[in-house]
Amino acid sequence: MPHNDFAPVIPPEGTLRVMPSAYIGLGGYAKAVFPRLDAHFQQHYGVRPDCLPMSIFDFDEAQAEVTVDGQGFSTQPYLRALPKKPLLDFARKMRGKHQQTHAFLQRFTPYVDFAHVQAVEAPGLNLFVQSGNLAWRLVWEHHVLPDLTSKLQQLHPAPHAQGQLERQGLVASPRSAIWVIAGGGSTTGPTGLIPMLCELKSLKPPQTNLFAVVFTPAAYRDKTTHHQVKGRAIFRATLTQLLAIYDGHEFDQPYGVNGHRINLHEEPFDQLFLVDGSIMGGRTTLTTDDLAELVALFLYQVAVGPIGERLLGLIGNLNPDAQEAHHAD
Repeated sequence: MPHNDFAPVIPPEGTLRVMPSAYIGLGGYAKAVFPRLDAHFQQHYGVRPDCLPMSIFDFDEAQAEVTVDGQGFSTQPYLRALPKKPLLDFARKMRGKHQQTHAFLQRFTPYVDFAHVQAVEAPGLNLFVQSGNLAWRLVWEHHVLPDLTSKLQQLHPAPHAQGQLERQGLVASPRSAIWVIAGGGSTTGPTGLIPMLCELKSLKPPQTNLFAVVFTPAAYRDKTTHHQVKGRAIFRATLTQLLAIYDGHEFDQPYGVNGHRINLHEEPFDQLFLVDGSIMGGRTTLTTDDLAELVALFLYQVAVGPIGERLLGLIGNLNPDAQEAHHAD
């Protein structure tokens, strides 16, 4: 039976515990979860601590907001609306046989099926998987990577930041976690999930655990039949590729216009949670709002209560990086 290499944090009386955690959302489903999670944090702490940073990446700039006890909580502070213009420009130039464009895109040829790249003047990626495959690569270096780097720096507060937390009545756990929350039955989430996990696994501190929460196509109950059918195919293809990497296949692909590559030769996550919103063996299903609240509540409890220490106490023993970092200390 695995033992707990880290002593659990028991905060002194009158203080609150916090497990530093970064939350990275991909696509529309994250917009349903994050405002609710933010509301839980702000109601618990007064102000969400800096060691609980959030970012949502989406090719749809539309905001989302929930109201809790009369107070509104919006995605506006942490939504990173990704520009679709690079994709639209390249799609137009490809149709026009623009030689410089075709030469530039050669770097992506083994990884993007350009014959199926389509871009329309509408929010999001519109179930065009190869368009999403290209779109992420065109914006990664300038719009994604800097934000990830900044968020990871907040996971382990410096001594002066630790002192500030203590003055606020907070005790930070020595553990930390990264949560990637994505929809699995649309486009932005599935096409961004694998590079996001691989990039974060390469960048993260060794003592930090990396988790993914993916909503299955069954969670998309308000979508059209066409969307659901195509979403299931996208989900299967994404999970097949992701589990192949977990099973020993490497990931080494260009994600950037200036030569950046994501390279990973290990498992891309520590735990993967699949969420479909059905309960009682499928006899009852949850609405999108109810499902988003349930996931937000779980993430909140992991960050603020003893459940997080217990969960990572088990998972941490399965993470060789965490064990090595602890024994090195």
